[in-house]
Amino acid sequence: MTLHWRLPARRLAACCAVLAAGAALTSCAGGNSAGGSSASGNSADGTAGSRIKTAGIVQFALPPAGQGCTGARRLAGGGTRIGVTVSTRQSQVAAIANVCIDGKGPFPFVIDTGAQGSVLTAALARKLRLPGIGPPVLIGGAGCSAKAQLARIASWNVAGLALGPQYVTELRIPLFGGRGQPDGLLGSDVWSRFGAMRLDFARGSLTVPGPEQPGPARKTTISQPSAAPVPAALLHGRPTIIVPMKVTSQPGSTAISVEIRFGTRSPLNFTPDTGASQSAVDPGVARRSALASAHARVRQGTVCTIGTFPEVKTGPWSAAGHPLHPQVAGVIGLERTTGTAGLLGADQMSRFGSVVFDYAGGRLILGAG
Repeated sequence: MTLHWRLPARRLAACCAVLAAGAALTSCAGGNSAGGSSASGNSADGTAGSRIKTAGIVQFALPPAGQGCTGARRLAGGGTRIGVTVSTRQSQVAAIANVCIDGKGPFPFVIDTGAQGSVLTAALARKLRLPGIGPPVLIGGAGCSAKAQLARIASWNVAGLALGPQYVTELRIPLFGGRGQPDGLLGSDVWSRFGAMRLDFARGSLTVPGPEQPGPARKTTISQPSAAPVPAALLHGRPTIIVPMKVTSQPGSTAISVEIRFGTRSPLNFTPDTGASQSAVDPGVARRSALASAHARVRQGTVCTIGTFPEVKTGPWSAAGHPLHPQVAGVIGLERTTGTAGLLGADQMSRFGSVVFDYAGGRLILGAG
């Protein structure tokens, strides 16, 4: 879930919309994973069920440590492409890349567009001796809260793509930072500085169209799609779906949202979240949209706790008038803590093969050729 807290002189939004990826980690949104058990009772979405299957935590692949932080390839026209490790486990999908910080690493980080600000584990911050900045701040998650600390990274790169110095949040995250687990999240604060980003699930790559630009000096909002063309380096064919995307940027934070419709009901604001291994909806949204129970639950890790949550069936749903693939979605409290009705996760976006986040142009492109 997208988390907010106050820091001196500014409001910083950070951490993930859903902590989903890496070994021994499932999304806050939930998913269908192997090794589940059966239980009787009512699902948390209010639908009764005589036998409710409870799924365990899935395990995703991490980039090989031997690859280090190399492999970035310059493209004609100034773009850069890097490799990412994409893995699918029981319909859940994660994309993870190697990150090096101050010449040390690699450390696996989740590609997480739902994270308004980038995050690394407190253990990694200690290992790298990153000095904390200011006092700890309290953040709120789905049914929990935790203390976080601001830190600054002077030099880092992802798979050989250099990133500028910036502030990040260090946090103790359940199921992060251990052996075989990811060490952090690369959020939309990073990717928005390139203007746009293409994540190719089918080919296991990530492409930016040009050099990184300075972050915003003040709050800006893009509410309508641009008429300017999408950077050529990011399109390999005719797009399948182009969805208007609201982009709100400020120092240290970039938030994105799109409108999703269940059946013929009114559109709802969803976060397009590559860090969500499975799409999710708020319990109130599930009830108001009359989403049928999937008669299943999943054990999940959030930003500050581990819990068990129900699943529902999306039925017919759409973006910008175009149908999305019906699927099972997790149910977790989102509206109260984040103001969003749901998360459009990597499981749905990966079905289109590739996705382009056009931050500068206010567009989400599903299926970019």
